[in-house]
Amino acid sequence: MIGGTVGLGILMPVYLHFFPVARLVPDMKDTIYLLLLSLRCTVALYVIFAETLKKLSAFTVNLSFNLEPIYAIVIAFIFFAEGKEVNASFYVGLLFVAASVVLQAIISGRKN
Repeated sequence: MIGGTVGLGILMPVYLHFFPVARLVPDMKDTIYLLLLSLRCTVALYVIFAETLKKLSAFTVNLSFNLEPIYAIVIAFIFFAEGKEVNASFYVGLLFVAASVVLQAIISGRKN
């Protein structure tokens, strides 16, 4: 982590030369958003993940992480109207990933 901090500190002037910004420090609104994201998307999800591991196998939980890119794409569809560039192969892939997660949950549920 120290190497990353030092490396980014050295590269920051180069980045700011090519991509100048009005201010480096986030304002209060951005700080609140960052705090909400960190608490909800990191801390809360880690607690939920730990509780889930008590009831499901690690394989099943990790398989469900395969849905993360799909969540991101669906959110991009909803908030940014980015559904113009996907074709039928995306939906076939979506179906395969979702089916694998559902089938694993069903199989895991039958064993218990």
